[in-house]
Amino acid sequence: MSFIKANLITKKRIDVFVFTSMGKPDNLFFKLFKDDCNQMSIKIAKQVSTNESYIYSLEMEDEFEFGHSYSLCMTDFPMVSVDISNAVNFPDFDEQFYYSGDDLGAIYTKKCTKFAVWAPLASEVTLKIESKNGFDFIKMERTENGVYRVTVDGNMLNAKYHYLVTNSGVTRESNDPYGKGVTCNSEYSAVVDFESLLKNQRYEPSTKINNYVDAVIYETNVRDFTEDKNTDIVHKGKYLGFVEEGKKTKGGHPAGIDYLKYLGITHVQLNPICDFDNVIDNDVPKKYNWGYDPLSYFSLEGCYSSDPENPSSRLNEFSTLVEKLHKNNIRTIVDVVYNHVFEYATSYYEKIVPNYYFRRRRTGQIARASGCGNDVASERLMVRKLIKDSAKYLIKYYNIDGLRFDLMGLLDVDTINELVKECKDIKNDLIFYGEGWNMGMELPFEKKACSENHSLMPNIGFFNDTYRDVIKGPTSRDRINQKGFINGNLDYSDSMIYALNGCIKDCCFKARFDDANQSINYAECHDNNTLFDKLLESNSEESKETLLRRVSLTNDIISISIGIPFYHMGQEIGLSKDGLDNTYNITKVNNMSWELVDERWEMVQHFKESISIRKMLHFTKFHTLKEIEENINIERWNNGVLCIEVKNKKNSQKPHQ
Repeated sequence: MSFIKANLITKKRIDVFVFTSMGKPDNLFFKLFKDDCNQMSIKIAKQVSTNESYIYSLEMEDEFEFGHSYSLCMTDFPMVSVDISNAVNFPDFDEQFYYSGDDLGAIYTKKCTKFAVWAPLASEVTLKIESKNGFDFIKMERTENGVYRVTVDGNMLNAKYHYLVTNSGVTRESNDPYGKGVTCNSEYSAVVDFESLLKNQRYEPSTKINNYVDAVIYETNVRDFTEDKNTDIVHKGKYLGFVEEGKKTKGGHPAGIDYLKYLGITHVQLNPICDFDNVIDNDVPKKYNWGYDPLSYFSLEGCYSSDPENPSSRLNEFSTLVEKLHKNNIRTIVDVVYNHVFEYATSYYEKIVPNYYFRRRRTGQIARASGCGNDVASERLMVRKLIKDSAKYLIKYYNIDGLRFDLMGLLDVDTINELVKECKDIKNDLIFYGEGWNMGMELPFEKKACSENHSLMPNIGFFNDTYRDVIKGPTSRDRINQKGFINGNLDYSDSMIYALNGCIKDCCFKARFDDANQSINYAECHDNNTLFDKLLESNSEESKETLLRRVSLTNDIISISIGIPFYHMGQEIGLSKDGLDNTYNITKVNNMSWELVDERWEMVQHFKESISIRKMLHFTKFHTLKEIEENINIERWNNGVLCIEVKNKKNSQKPHQ
């Protein structure tokens, strides 16, 4: 048994690892070939041996050249390809191969389509593209900074394509990392006319958003919001169904977009709509997934399309969703998952540039802080560019109004700040926020985009888990019986004062944020149990009516708190998930219950009034510490009563409560 492996270590050094039971060969020699035909000068600089293994460090006379294949021949052993994937760790790799252009992917016109893919390690890239006779295979030309290009003449709209990328002697077939279109079930990338989206009619919401605290955010899911049978929505679970107007529940109440408009919320936050795995586009009932198994950061999810077989349909349908919401004075925030992909080994990124896109531990293993086994290395320049380009694409071409970052603490501060700046150059009233948990050990703490580093990211909001745990008690399953303020635990009264101030003022705890625009105040989101399910556990002795009153009171408190109010779909009616707290792949249980909307319509009306009151109260727009200290005083009275005293704008000597 024998095995030989050759790895490029520096631009002039190759290490050869030999494992054999045959013993060290006589007349030992090495031969190195570039592109299988040009022999290169090489010598043994160092060798180490054990019982059945040998390590040879070989020194090349000339520096390694990217864009070529290298093969090594050793005495009595077959020729092997030199693995060059370690080159991504060379100190000057990012500087040498960073590409700043905006033409990666497939750029379509009726006369031709231009393809460009960044593959700096590759010795060869071939475009496989659909044609009348099946597929054509067209060799691409290597150009500046490791970008391979080719132009295909003719109208290629909706044509399927792949890249065949050869790295270290191995050829793998892949979708396009910058592909804006994808076929049914993500089998192929597809050529789409994304530039035509800019020609679609656009609407400007009538309500101005000057600060994040002007927003009222309602989190939902394209499929969950309309899939329930108890409405007359036609395109249930689809982009188009989300914005069908004039639709009703069986009880005659507004459904779908009319319901959102009735509530008075300003922003809808959608669970991921970029292409993800673990669903079946053309057989939706078979599988369910929230969308946190990302495949692409540019192409859209097909299971929400009314015609997933047509790659162009989902682009126009999602564009319609955004603009119809705008026409009804509602903005759209998209949940983006830039911290990991579904499976790194089979991802487009790993196939095209091995070892580059994913963060690794000191041991060389893939970092796993995301819980998905592949943390994206946002600090690398071309990964940072990928993330920023994705965000700018979604904002420019779909006219969305903000981003919610999944597990943002795994990304780096520079990437987030640059993204915000460049996106706001496109559209200035955007909202950016994310999950700021401090996760993983691979990034230095000071580089993490976590809430502890909020001062480094003044234009970013963070989910305020302190607020969440104070208002309803701990969320974790093992502490679900523990009560917070709304559950009746008055020991949380002082903490609630801290939370009402948006956690930007020293009270019982040190200030957590510099500005209330950074505090996303919430009691429930798609993760974990619902507020009503939490109350069922912590206050099990109480009647359903009492629990629902606690739900409405929670929503009221959020609405008058300093900071950004955030509500999860169904929170306004005390929606339950049957006590389950991790329902990312469980169908139906996540659905909006339109039957419950009819049954609890008074709660819907109460929620609407609560939002309306927030909009009328001037103090809810305060966000700086100076404004709050000068104008607001919150006191604790007896029996858990908290009093918010606000100085009247017209007469600062006459406070109101």
